Amino acid sequence: MLILASCDHDRTTTVHNKVESITSLDNEHFIALTDSLHGLWISDSYLTNIETNKSIFTSRKYEYIIRGFDLDKHTLQTDTACLVGFTDHEGGISSPIRYDKNKGLFVVDSARLSEYSSLPDPFELSYLGNNMLKMYFPNTNTAHRYRKLSADLETEFRRLLISGNYTAAYDKSNIQFDDNGQVTNFLDFKYYELIADFGEGIEYDAIVFFKDMKGGNWSDGKIYKYEIGERSLQLQHVLTNWETMEHVISDEILLLVRE
Repeated sequence: MLILASCDHDRTTTVHNKVESITSLDNEHFIALTDSLHGLWISDSYLTNIETNKSIFTSRKYEYIIRGFDLDKHTLQTDTACLVGFTDHEGGISSPIRYDKNKGLFVVDSARLSEYSSLPDPFELSYLGNNMLKMYFPNTNTAHRYRKLSADLETEFRRLLISGNYTAAYDKSNIQFDDNGQVTNFLDFKYYELIADFGEGIEYDAIVFFKDMKGGNWSDGKIYKYEIGERSLQLQHVLTNWETMEHVISDEILLLVRE
């Protein structure tokens, strides 16, 4: 009996340790997953089209309702986890989510889902590695991929399209546009932003240049229509009228050659 008791004790201890080990591994996976999901996610097809077309305006349509969303690892580790989505015009398009232990991923939390939710369909978030995520909709068997950015979306636009060193064709001066928006040696401008939320009479690719690093509203800067060639950037000043929203594109073309 003593031997049996000893065996039972060892078996119980082994099972207990195994359960603890599984629970620990599950928790490690959960924490690692929330770390991987933390950040800003943007439609991969949207960014790919922008880079391919060299245009935000012609690539402004994306596959799903939302252009992107934010996930916060601290919130993901609570029972109030939420996906906060946005379009190019508005934000606040959200959906409650929860961690599904059986699937090992985050899914829509139907218990907290409002009947008025702008994202009513069930979905699952699968981290694919390499800063890529799949948003899968089981009811329709469709999926959309999102890419995690290391900085804000404006920085990504600049990196994909404009940032780099140029030589001005009109006076051979050297001009530099940086990822962070800084402008060097282009007229008297210090900072630039790319327009991505079109309207207000601006229905083409355009840059807003500012004379300081603060940025601001479109009306605080100077707008230039741009076209990107294989190794060139063509700029045309837009004479704006914010009262009538009728703007005139200058005939003068400033040609910058990428180095």
